[in-house]
Amino acid sequence: MTLLCPDCHGSSIVQDFSTGDLLCADCNTPVGDRLVDSRSEWRRRRAQKTDDSNSDSSATGSPLARAANGVGLLRAKKSRNAKARAVEQRHEETLERGLEQISAMCLAMDVPRSIESASCEYYRRVESGGLHRGKNQDAITATCVFLACRQQAVPRTFKELCALTRVPRKDIGRMFKYLKDKLGAADTAAMSSDDLMTRYCANLSLLETAQECAILLGRMARERDTLAGKSPVSVAGACIYMASHLVAQPRDARVISHVAGVSEVTIKNSYKLLYADRALLLSSQILAVDPAASIANLPIP
Repeated sequence: MTLLCPDCHGSSIVQDFSTGDLLCADCNTPVGDRLVDSRSEWRRRRAQKTDDSNSDSSATGSPLARAANGVGLLRAKKSRNAKARAVEQRHEETLERGLEQISAMCLAMDVPRSIESASCEYYRRVESGGLHRGKNQDAITATCVFLACRQQAVPRTFKELCALTRVPRKDIGRMFKYLKDKLGAADTAAMSSDDLMTRYCANLSLLETAQECAILLGRMARERDTLAGKSPVSVAGACIYMASHLVAQPRDARVISHVAGVSEVTIKNSYKLLYADRALLLSSQILAVDPAASIANLPIP
């Protein structure tokens, strides 16, 4: 069967292997396409010693080595992409789990939404900076909340965080020192007993006069170094214990210890120091806060 050109009906058909087409030699009209080149592929090969002078040095077929290398590169690229996706997925899961822990912790502590937002921002910076590697996840979330509370003057103690996360206090303390510098939060103000008294007095259902007396008493004790070396929690508990009795709104040391998270013995030992210095601590300003205020109301330790 002879191929004819559909335009000029000529029979001179040539093969163009560069494009893979059959062309008419007269009018250059394509007659067929997808032509397969069956000729030998000439490649320079290493000279071989052979007695056959007619040995053909041609080699047909595709370059297998190049194809094999291409397949290997493709597989390596797919493997790298799979590993990158796995790392990203783990990062997202860790971030989501940490943010959920922070939200639950802030809800249990009844802190403002601004504290939760600041804590989540701290945690995102920890994750993005790779500061979480090899660290306790619960300690990190607790420290982020603690930093946010300190930054926005909504004080919370290590003991409160320990009760929520069941992380040892030492672990949270070490994590706090580590993240405070890494996150640039070194300017967070130290917690004082004044920051705690307002919340403790509210939880104890004390009137404002008792709260004001406790705060003034704490400031006087700090000026005179009466409770030097005591923690803010111990100072707050002892001052509230003394102020509540002073204004005739007594609260038991056991009840205060439950609210403040400090032992009853610690509160009473600190109260002994305050009672011994009562003549100089209980100024006229403190006694004038409440008409019922009287030194005679104070219990003897």
